Amino acid sequence: MTNTTIDIPGYEGRATRLEKNNTFRVIDMEGCQIADMFVISAEDNSEFFSPALTKQVIFRTVAKPGDYIYSNRRRPMLTFLNDTSPGPHDMSFAPCDPGFYIDLGGDASHPNCRDNFYKAIGELDITIEPPPDPFNLFQNTVPKANGDFEVGKTLSKAGDYVEFRAEMDVIIVITACSVDLPVEGIDALGGKSTPLRIQKV
Repeated sequence: MTNTTIDIPGYEGRATRLEKNNTFRVIDMEGCQIADMFVISAEDNSEFFSPALTKQVIFRTVAKPGDYIYSNRRRPMLTFLNDTSPGPHDMSFAPCDPGFYIDLGGDASHPNCRDNFYKAIGELDITIEPPPDPFNLFQNTVPKANGDFEVGKTLSKAGDYVEFRAEMDVIIVITACSVDLPVEGIDALGGKSTPLRIQKV
């Protein structure tokens, strides 16, 4: 990781490389902000974080401190070390895309995590299609007993962070979720996308 701190404006994304054993934090700078975290092997970009396989191994709907985050090849990519937020976090939702905002009554030009992933990874001269699924940090979408999701406002406060250690050389992409329109009547971000930070520790 070249810089020890990378700031991510609201509605945008950033990518960085980390070496094995690097520890980093994803910080919610102002509170109430979802961070889509994509994890890709720096050695082979066809290996990336798999929410489905991670859930199979940890046998839980979402990872927590002490868990590994697994790749689509069943190899540990990250260790989840610490979490100062109240959670929850999500490992079920794909990144938002233009069609998502059309469905919400917006239009295809709305900023979205899919396009922000493409832009961020392109800054490293890497092309990955389609984007892998993210670990949606601070996203308050909890599965109910009947199988539906309950959408809630993001509960993280300014300065809350999650901390991980790289178990291989990885590329981390973080996008500041752009969902500033109500979902199921809930303004998950309080109506706007706000900054995040990646910090090497």
